[in-house]
Amino acid sequence: MRPRRLELEELLKILVEEHGHVKSLLERLDMLLREGRYSEAAEELSGFKPYLDQHVIDEEATVLKTLLEAYGRDGAERGVKVFQEHREIHQLISEMRAAASTSPQRLAEKRDRLREILKRHFRAEEDDIFPWALETYRRRMGAAK
Repeated sequence: MRPRRLELEELLKILVEEHGHVKSLLERLDMLLREGRYSEAAEELSGFKPYLDQHVIDEEATVLKTLLEAYGRDGAERGVKVFQEHREIHQLISEMRAAASTSPQRLAEKRDRLREILKRHFRAEEDDIFPWALETYRRRMGAAK
């Protein structure tokens, strides 16, 4: 999987839209769990993995790269910290897929933890990291002209 080749502003709009899609997925998972449809929840999570992988690749290869190139690792530390949460998100989704077939209670606990992390993560990206990266990108493009 490769990063999508889009201008940063266009990519950021897509990434925010995808955050909405993820929120919809969590609502669907809630419904499936309430109805006891655990195997369908596991399928939903499995089908979501490639989508999530592309999203993370784009964020790290484009957004984080913009910040690292402009500020170095120390200067981009708050971006690095936000994007490091991707590992925990991936891990939780893997654990949720496994729990779907063995432990509905554990699946619900993992889902609650995922919801909590994603809410904070998306807010950090949308309110801080994405605008910062876009401002940095525009400044660098203006300087390059």
